[in-house]
Amino acid sequence: MNYTELKLQFEQSPALRLLRAENVSLVLTVLFAAFKREHRPVVLESRLRALLEAELEELRDAAHIVGGKAAKDYLLEWADNEHNYVRRFQPPDADEPAYELTSDLERVFQWLESLRPRGHVGTESKFKSLANLLVEIVENSTREPNVRIQQLRAEQIRLQRQIEVIEQVGVVPIYNATQINERFANLLETARQLLGDFREVEHHFRKVTEDIVVRRADASATRGVIVGQTLDAHEKLRESSQGQSFYAFWDFLLASERRREFGALVEKAYALPELDEELRADALLSRLQVHLRAEGSKVLTSNERLVAQLRRILDIRESAERREVGRLLQEIKALAHESRHLPANSELLELDGPIVTGSLMSKAQWSPPERIDFGGELEVDSGADDYKSVLEAFLLLHPVDFDQLRSNIRKCLEGQVQVSLPELLEVYPPRNGILEVLAYVVIAESDGPHVIFEEFDLIDLHDLTDRRYRVPRVIFSNT
Repeated sequence: MNYTELKLQFEQSPALRLLRAENVSLVLTVLFAAFKREHRPVVLESRLRALLEAELEELRDAAHIVGGKAAKDYLLEWADNEHNYVRRFQPPDADEPAYELTSDLERVFQWLESLRPRGHVGTESKFKSLANLLVEIVENSTREPNVRIQQLRAEQIRLQRQIEVIEQVGVVPIYNATQINERFANLLETARQLLGDFREVEHHFRKVTEDIVVRRADASATRGVIVGQTLDAHEKLRESSQGQSFYAFWDFLLASERRREFGALVEKAYALPELDEELRADALLSRLQVHLRAEGSKVLTSNERLVAQLRRILDIRESAERREVGRLLQEIKALAHESRHLPANSELLELDGPIVTGSLMSKAQWSPPERIDFGGELEVDSGADDYKSVLEAFLLLHPVDFDQLRSNIRKCLEGQVQVSLPELLEVYPPRNGILEVLAYVVIAESDGPHVIFEEFDLIDLHDLTDRRYRVPRVIFSNT
């Protein structure tokens, strides 16, 4: 670290530029309230704008801020390339843009958290953690079988002595209140750092994908070169220390038994009577697995975008029309990438005449029909007259909306890890009876990490009949 490096870092680092900005207190106050107070990884634009407008109104009433800059203008400024405090994007399942903190802002909040006076300074617990990590590193880096066996036997003797002492005196040594609170405070600090680390990993994944898009927009680059660079970048990403650590952690997080064990331990820790009330009020650990899965899913989504880019490159079954459309899109993308560093109000194109546009609102919205008309009369083969009424009733059913059913599943999984099919049907009663239940089973078979067991559940659909249906047991999961 020298003068040149520090000067360059202060000029280029968004975190350091923010700390030197005039409105740093406004930025951090609003972003803390939106993201950190309730540990939200993603916040919709309407909520973030409402928080910012309320803060601006309060500050202007107190004469701390002058000027009439709108909240929306502030948000666009915080998300541009020059500031890069937050990332603005369009979620696939939302009607409005959303924001998330960048890795630089995560580090700012971690640094500010370290400046706060702490009631529980875990020097003793941290030193023991250091010592245990040193022992773990040394023991698990020894390739000699005899040495490893000797270490395990020494550990076995130590544990056996502890058992004998407890059996003799009948007293179990436990932590006192100070030791418990020290370690719990360290846990909360580590959890916050872990959530911040995910932003850094996602940033690297997204950067590789963006580089592939830029190279693909280059007309001089051949398909073979792009494919080779994509595969090399993807392999390098997975083999990097960040990639290996992330995928190992993700495998751990997906193990249902470990999730249950972690959840049970968290509940017991929060229930300890010796735990300080201030620490107990911080619910970060109780929601940690949900936040980690959400953050990890975004990392995997970035990785999937990289694979999707590769798939598009390898797709050679393009018609002449698609190739022409693709060529025009590549030119637009290339121009967009060339101008991505320009201010938002820059003039990029001049036209000689007026542009005639048509509003999307001029078209009526499409809505699914209440029934499907197949046309003509229903015909059945001879001997099947008994089933004609059943088939006619089947044709009168409302069409099954698979997208809506998937949305029902996602909404139920927002506040929990898993939901069974009977629980889902209690929240969203089916409109099409057993046909809609069958559609849920099809979704469980074809989508995501859902599971269908060999056991069965009895389902009562509360229809006009008193039938109960024997349906395979289905568990929907968000991991």
